[in-house]
Amino acid sequence: MSCEQDPYVRELVCRTGRSYDMTVLWRTEPVYRGTAGGLQTVENFLDTPTFLVLHANVYLRDMDLAAALNAHEAHRAGITLVTQRMAGNDNDLESVEVDPSGLVSRVNILHWSRNRRSQLTPCGVYVFNREVLSLVPRDEYFDVNEQLVPLVRSQGGSIRAHQIEGGVYTIAGPEDFLWLNREILLKDIQNGVRGDSRHGGMDDIVIGENSDISPRSFLLGPLVIGPNCVVEDYVHLIGPAVIGPTSHLEKGSLVRESVLRSGTRVQGNARVEYSVVAGDETVPEGMRLRSTFWSTAKPAMYESHGPSNQAAPNKLLQRARRSQRSSGKAQRGSGQRSMYGLIKSVVDIAAAAVGMVLVGPLLLLIALAIKLDSPGPVFFSQKRCGKNGKEFWMHKFRTMVPDAEQRQKDLQAHNTVDGPMFKLEEDPRITRMGKILRKTSLDELPQLLNVLRGEMSLVGPRPLAYDEMKFCPTWRDVRLSVHPGLTGLWQVKARNRNRFSEWIRYDLEYVRKHSLLLDLYILIRTARVLLKGV
Repeated sequence: MSCEQDPYVRELVCRTGRSYDMTVLWRTEPVYRGTAGGLQTVENFLDTPTFLVLHANVYLRDMDLAAALNAHEAHRAGITLVTQRMAGNDNDLESVEVDPSGLVSRVNILHWSRNRRSQLTPCGVYVFNREVLSLVPRDEYFDVNEQLVPLVRSQGGSIRAHQIEGGVYTIAGPEDFLWLNREILLKDIQNGVRGDSRHGGMDDIVIGENSDISPRSFLLGPLVIGPNCVVEDYVHLIGPAVIGPTSHLEKGSLVRESVLRSGTRVQGNARVEYSVVAGDETVPEGMRLRSTFWSTAKPAMYESHGPSNQAAPNKLLQRARRSQRSSGKAQRGSGQRSMYGLIKSVVDIAAAAVGMVLVGPLLLLIALAIKLDSPGPVFFSQKRCGKNGKEFWMHKFRTMVPDAEQRQKDLQAHNTVDGPMFKLEEDPRITRMGKILRKTSLDELPQLLNVLRGEMSLVGPRPLAYDEMKFCPTWRDVRLSVHPGLTGLWQVKARNRNRFSEWIRYDLEYVRKHSLLLDLYILIRTARVLLKGV
């Protein structure tokens, strides 16, 4: 793959790597295998017994990496987690307890000494012994914090924490990127080029080589203008701001407290305020960007091109999005989304109500059959996470013996799927009636009641307990942005493929593409699956 074929490779390998005279080795994985599973892809690159791993969204500044490596080796640790103390004060310990009716029952004001929560938080920086890679299963989803760390401990390995004082920043989206640039410019520029009267008489303006700055422009620091930039007449450039190399600001444009990546062109009379512009982009003439991330490329969300070209999760959840080209278009887009939500809610409630009436006699027959088949309750109820993480009681017909959850620990060694999923080819906990109900998916019918209550939808990611989603927080946060469903894209496309990466793939694809047509497609496919099972 050449540098021009992938923007991430182009930025890391062809631009950053070459500018720092570094050799960057990279590899594209066909499926997402988790933070620990992905480490196996670099095993052949390693030539030392100890190696450092950084999360993709971590920015290091003034951190003593040598100290972390030395501490790891001194303690002979298998894994060392770099941590830092959470920022906070006594006000953070104040809380209000509210009962279900909304009445305040208690106000807690604790002294910091009574806070039992750990004050250390992981930084996304790890030191590993190469030997721990042998514990990671091949071709499976495997997470560092949730799976590899407990496994190393169970094998007698040492897990150490190395505390640092600041120096590590997490960039979760464009707003964090903009904030970090602002902090650096406001606090740390010391050797700026002194301006003159046309530039507002401000210090802290750094201009790169071969940049052409018009004497009729207005510059107010702190600013960093990269090499080979052009700033034309009557441009207003107000800091803190960073202008990447080879950028071009045309006549009458304005850039205020923003970051322009290299190769950006801001056309005449355009305004860029409190925003981030991707590299090699053009802001059209007269456009006004405010508090946004600008990219004319496709948003950095999940793109499905088949199993051989799945995107990594750190691409899935970038909150960068294309700015709307006009306020009218933005309003139309918002109106369309609101109309979709309204129609979806009406259809859900109407279909669930009709469905409860039509299948009422069938529900009674199934309940009777379950009672006659095995001892125990008719229904299985469990707390699951709904939209925005709000928990609710999900109901389904019982298909297993009453102590199935307790027996799962004894059967864990025979699990045939990866990640948080649990499935056995021949599960001894399933009852005779349960096999029939699962094959036909009739065990899910009681969830029509959850749909009537507004806790679920007919179509959406399947509802899960919180602990079942902790393996992949990015996937969890995206799927919780919509209502869970009776059926979903994963159920109709990859139900019989036991890979956690497939589950992630189709849940994220549904959230990105959800529409009335997609919902109808999933419902039709679900009906076919049910008829085939019958």
